[in-house]
Amino acid sequence: MKEKIAIILGVLVAMLVIMTLFVYIVAKDAFELFDLISIAIVLILVGSATYIIWDRIKNIKAGLPVQDERLKIATYKAGYYGFIAAIWSAIGSNLAFEIIYDQELRGGLVVAAVVIVSGLVFMISYFYLSRKGDIE
Repeated sequence: MKEKIAIILGVLVAMLVIMTLFVYIVAKDAFELFDLISIAIVLILVGSATYIIWDRIKNIKAGLPVQDERLKIATYKAGYYGFIAAIWSAIGSNLAFEIIYDQELRGGLVVAAVVIVSGLVFMISYFYLSRKGDIE
């Protein structure tokens, strides 16, 4: 029962975030680079959360536990890969921008790059590891 409540709350939060993003996009007159990066961050986070919620709903419908030991290990491993990607994207984004444009990247854009890269790496590695089966 606890898992079903958590799934319902997750679906409600994801729907509220999508509706808020839609209202933000409709109300905004012009978009700057930072606005587009913020939208990309929200879409990555909502997309990964939606996939995880969908996977857990599928497990409940099949009569399986919401998250077994294999999925826990896959989540930990994907989190580790996301952490490593966050470290290297913090270094690499500023370095690459400085090499290409000969100026430093603003702090907010470095943070955005870290969140986008680590979120994408987590999402891709979680999807791969949860489907692969043997994660050792």
